[in-house]
Amino acid sequence: MRNVLVEHFRGYIFAIAATAAALWVRTLLDPVLQERLPFGVFYLSVIISAWLGGTHAAAVAMVLGTLAAAHFIIPPASSLWITEPADWVSLLIYAIVGCVTIVTFEKTRCDQRKAEQRSTENQALTETLKKSDLQKDEYLALLAHELRNPLAPIATSVDLMARCRDDGRRFDALRRAVQRQLSQLVRIVDDLLDVSRYLQGKMRLVRDPFDFREAIGAAVEMLQPQIDEREHDVRLLIPDEPIGVNGDRVRLVQVVSNLLSNSAKYTPRRGRICIDLRTENGFAILAVSDNGVGIAEGDRARIFEAFAQVDSSHTRDHGGLGLGLALVRQLCELHDGTVDAISRGPGKGSRFEVRLPLVELPTPSVRVVKSRELVDLASISVMIVDDNRDAAETLSMLLTFEGMKITVAYDGPMAIDLLRRQKPQFILLDIGLPGMDGYEVARRIRADQRQDGVKIIALTGWGGPEDRRRSKEAGFDDHVVKPVDPSSLVALLRDVQPQSA
Repeated sequence: MRNVLVEHFRGYIFAIAATAAALWVRTLLDPVLQERLPFGVFYLSVIISAWLGGTHAAAVAMVLGTLAAAHFIIPPASSLWITEPADWVSLLIYAIVGCVTIVTFEKTRCDQRKAEQRSTENQALTETLKKSDLQKDEYLALLAHELRNPLAPIATSVDLMARCRDDGRRFDALRRAVQRQLSQLVRIVDDLLDVSRYLQGKMRLVRDPFDFREAIGAAVEMLQPQIDEREHDVRLLIPDEPIGVNGDRVRLVQVVSNLLSNSAKYTPRRGRICIDLRTENGFAILAVSDNGVGIAEGDRARIFEAFAQVDSSHTRDHGGLGLGLALVRQLCELHDGTVDAISRGPGKGSRFEVRLPLVELPTPSVRVVKSRELVDLASISVMIVDDNRDAAETLSMLLTFEGMKITVAYDGPMAIDLLRRQKPQFILLDIGLPGMDGYEVARRIRADQRQDGVKIIALTGWGGPEDRRRSKEAGFDDHVVKPVDPSSLVALLRDVQPQSA
């Protein structure tokens, strides 16, 4: 504001000087012009003032020029009174031309300011795009690195498994290694999908009141192998009373496990990790602290950003895509909560605090569970429909080992043709089939009265809320996202019994 006032003041001084110079020139020309063109020279003072001092200075110059012409040039002398109609016409023309000049210069200045602003914005946008493009390249390189990390031992293990079939102990060790690396791959993909859903506003929560202590227990159990591997000392400060929150159980387990995994990863071997749960001012407060590498002051604002990497060098000691903490913040916000990072600096550990609103837990109801006999797997018939032949064949072998009767189809028309000759109890149907997709296959099966009672389960890589809604509308009974745990799939087939069974 002060700069604007100073600029206007300078413009006014310039307008006065320009008007005085114009009056001096008019006085010099008086022997030639006499009473003619009383405002002629003052046009120049208005134009020059608008050009160099701005529109405010031009307006002042126009007023001063009018007064100077009336007082010094237009008779009667030394008076501001104008008596002749011709002089009034000259004054009117001078005022119109002056106003047009001022408006023209103002419009020109506005256009110039807009052009400069657009130029600045374009330059900033160009820099942002360059930075984003560089970050994209770095992130894709990081993603490729993180995906290769589990893929390398999987490829090696598969090759070794073919060579040591008779060595049961070594074969079992290789199988467990493959399972661990596959779990890591699945976690990377799930994190990417979760961030994408959040950024697109498609992440949905299934919220209900529950004891927050359950999420902590599940997370600790999930991360126990990683904790044991690094020999950390984990201390739990959990109250004996239930602490109720209204949240999505699965997502809050993900929040706790991401924080605990972060501490386990960035704390040196045999470190200390403390999980503290308490209540304060209507909030449940979960604190996960460690004596690990800590956080630099300049990095605290970035660690919760999606795809941000505090250490982007090729010698990074801890790996990861930088999505865990971003998901924690996003999930806390979706639960009407917050998450904060506290650290005294590098090498001095860190503390993450999650705050969630407290709710009163409902009184637990007593349910009577009816016992039922286990279903003989040999009595179950399943059709697998998947255009990925390797996926279809390996799943077929797995379920055959369990004793089930299996039929395999590799596209929609083939599945429809096989169903004319047989009626399986279950159909494991991929959605992303070529030509006729899984939705259309399911609709045609539901339209065939001969297939009444068959259970159709989507076994697909599409797992978003919209995909689940569409599969339900198409007639699917359940929706399972690849890769599925074999034991979970067998349990599902054993548990969800078709009407014809």
